[in-house]
Amino acid sequence: MYNSTRVNENNEVKKIMKKDTVSFVALGGQAENGKSMYVFEINDKIFVVDTGFKFPEQDKLGVDIIIPGFEYLKENAKRIAAIIITHGHDDVMQGLGYILDEINVPVYAPSLTADLIKVMMEHYNKRNRTHIELKLHPVSREADIKIKGVNVSFFPLTHSIPGSIGVAFETSQGYIVYTGESIIDFGAPDGFKSNLQRMMDIGNKGVLALLVESSYATRDGYTSPKHKLTNKIEPIFEDTNGRIIISAYAQNIFRIQEIIELTKKYDRKLVFYGRDAYDNTNALVNLEQHASKKVLNIPKEYLGNEEMIGDPRWDDNLVVLVTGTSRSIYHDLCDIIDGGDERLKLGSTDTIIVVSPVLPGTEKIANKAQNDLYRTNAKIHILQNKDLYSMHASIEDIKVYIQTFKPKYYLPIKGEYQHFVANSHIAKKMGIDDEHILITDNGEKITFENGERVAGIEEVPVDSIMIDGIGVGDVGVKVIDDRIMLSQDGVVIIGMTVDETTREIITATDVQTRGFIYLKDAEHIVREITAMAEKEVEKAAENNVADLTEVRNTIRDNVCHYILKQTGKRPVVLPVIIEVKN
Repeated sequence: MYNSTRVNENNEVKKIMKKDTVSFVALGGQAENGKSMYVFEINDKIFVVDTGFKFPEQDKLGVDIIIPGFEYLKENAKRIAAIIITHGHDDVMQGLGYILDEINVPVYAPSLTADLIKVMMEHYNKRNRTHIELKLHPVSREADIKIKGVNVSFFPLTHSIPGSIGVAFETSQGYIVYTGESIIDFGAPDGFKSNLQRMMDIGNKGVLALLVESSYATRDGYTSPKHKLTNKIEPIFEDTNGRIIISAYAQNIFRIQEIIELTKKYDRKLVFYGRDAYDNTNALVNLEQHASKKVLNIPKEYLGNEEMIGDPRWDDNLVVLVTGTSRSIYHDLCDIIDGGDERLKLGSTDTIIVVSPVLPGTEKIANKAQNDLYRTNAKIHILQNKDLYSMHASIEDIKVYIQTFKPKYYLPIKGEYQHFVANSHIAKKMGIDDEHILITDNGEKITFENGERVAGIEEVPVDSIMIDGIGVGDVGVKVIDDRIMLSQDGVVIIGMTVDETTREIITATDVQTRGFIYLKDAEHIVREITAMAEKEVEKAAENNVADLTEVRNTIRDNVCHYILKQTGKRPVVLPVIIEVKN
């Protein structure tokens, strides 16, 4: 029987639900490698997914890491409902402490990632002398929860660290789905398995927009099994009688488990030699001592310790796993090669396997370490980037996500711009209309209303924050320029002592240079610099100048101009004028 009352009620419900306004903006991660930070706005609620970092380019001298600027989040702090971290990698969570230091909001993460966040934040508080009280909520990988009135669903994904998740936000216009970094691998072990059925269930309910990573969007086929290490290094295990040393990134737990399995198969003992107490492998080993469910499956009889390294009773039967971050691991290798490591000394019977591909920002130190390895008399096996895929979605993986979620709109994320274009071509071949494929840059905010994208793009200010030691944002373009000048052309320091009252020069002017020119070869330049500096101080004395700041600036400018004309170099010039009572 036709029920007009119920139909009218359903129409009214739909009218109410259609009032949702949904927006998306990336504060980091677009057209770059790393530094992921994606912001989803549902009406007046803000959800931040991932808060990563990246290593600086080679010209950012002295900078440790770069994180996304989050001024937009500070301006809208009262609207932030949660930060969600999808997996335990630095490029999605290492910016968390810097944000929580300014905006302490709840953090949601799958259980293993939550444990790693605790370790990371303990380190952050200790290093930065802060006392951030972490509002951490561990969640199941298949949880459906409500955060500030918004339904949020998680679904398991396969990535190189166990416990990885995707996120789906329910809105009246359909789900907004974020698949993060992941691949399709139906043979993945427990902890790494994705749940395709759960993804299909979300897709069947209706997806407004799907966000899929792009960095491997030019690679044919599936990433699996090209990401697997075993078949590439097992012949080395089989042929080696002496000690095996392997360098592998701490965060690639999938790969480390493969190394563990080979250690067991060839009846060796594995020694974890992560020299950074806070890297993910060491953190996991420490966490497992108290965990009911193991993440790294290694029986105690196959686990060695550092005291066995160098001991002739054990040495030839060891697999020494050198772990660390993508930058620290190569510094550690250089130190080991140079003999600076007190325990691990390389010898002719050693076999070294490098399975830590070179990542953006680490090229210089990685190339040095790899070249220096060949100077040793050990047997060297280096797997290059092309030999071993990281666990990111290739073309066929991306097609599976599109087919599973059946989105109305499609947004390529994570990667360089050329990768976005390649990803958009895949989506087009899968039947998504051109006008529904949205390529955005950092800071370009798009909005959806009534199931349609609102015309135009709102610009949100974005920048990058350079972290130098414990300094946050202290390093700007001017500081970097000075460092580049110091590295290339050195420094000139002009030391002068003047009478505090009369401004007369009372000691000989001293000109010192470092990394500029050899003084004996350019005495005439030093004499001219001295004369120029003394002339400006004498003019200040004649004119009764009280503040010598402007005098220092004039000396610097004149000397810089003179040096550039004479030598073509641009050293950093530092005039130092000390005022004393005579």
